Amino acid sequence: MRDADLRRLVAEVTREVATQAERGARPAAAADSRRGGRAVVTTTGKNQRGIVAKIAQAIADAGGDIVDTAALTVSFAEFKTRLERTVAAAGAECLVMHEDIVNALQRV
Repeated sequence: MRDADLRRLVAEVTREVATQAERGARPAAAADSRRGGRAVVTTTGKNQRGIVAKIAQAIADAGGDIVDTAALTVSFAEFKTRLERTVAAAGAECLVMHEDIVNALQRV
């Protein structure tokens, strides 16, 4: 699957999950007791010393921790933008998706 196809699929699933959320429906996999859920961060690029530390620091700067975004002090969209900027500055690319989106993609 090409990168453009993947991004288009993620956008379609994101819209559907957002529509369901507006109606008060939550995906079955996200109906557990976790507040805020988790993010899935996929980074591609040439390996370089410190890249994981930079990503972890960007997550911490947004109020999250390496495994959970429940305590974010910014919106998920801002969190995603910050991570993408941090990774781009390191010469790599990343895809950040909320756990609900990943779970919905698994069902497609």
